[in-house]
Amino acid sequence: MRYLKKVPTSEIVQQNLNYKKGATVANRKIRQILSAEQLGFCAYSERFLRPLDAFDVEHFDPRLKHTDQDSYWNWYSVLHWVNQHKAKKIEPFEPLLAPYADDLMTRIRYAEGIFVPIDPNDHLVQNLIDFLGVNRPEVYEERRKHVRRIVAQQNLYMTAGWSQETFWDDLVDDPDKLSFFSALQAELGLPDELLDRLATIVDAP
Repeated sequence: MRYLKKVPTSEIVQQNLNYKKGATVANRKIRQILSAEQLGFCAYSERFLRPLDAFDVEHFDPRLKHTDQDSYWNWYSVLHWVNQHKAKKIEPFEPLLAPYADDLMTRIRYAEGIFVPIDPNDHLVQNLIDFLGVNRPEVYEERRKHVRRIVAQQNLYMTAGWSQETFWDDLVDDPDKLSFFSALQAELGLPDELLDRLATIVDAP
């Protein structure tokens, strides 16, 4: 869930862009900037946004959409399917942690195929996880299959005598392989450095 963070220096903030009903050009620009900030990944599922994918500007708190309170801090670029299957009402999940909270990554972890709070009693994080639907069966299954493919690829590299660095280079060269990064990091020990490298070369959709 590393793509939920927000930066006050975002171009969206600097350019004072606003999401408006029917404002296709402006909304598309917002979506492109969000995708770039997220390194081309869906903020909720962590799957790479492929060129033929449908993806949306998703309003985290749906109550704010098309109101004066709606802003950059409420917007994420997400896969259309994920957007359509996220809970429609936020009230049943309140209170919940803000998705861009500075301490999110110290309060959540990926373990045994799902996202869970580090502290089992951290209900704010659990409510956020449930609201976003990151452990939905469909997302879980696609994530599991992807991790299995990348683990198998790593095994082939190692069997062939290629270095770990060569394997990492291959992942960065094909960002789709870095989909579900939190899961890959937990399974393969991938370093955050790979995303830093990706940030210098990837073109968001």
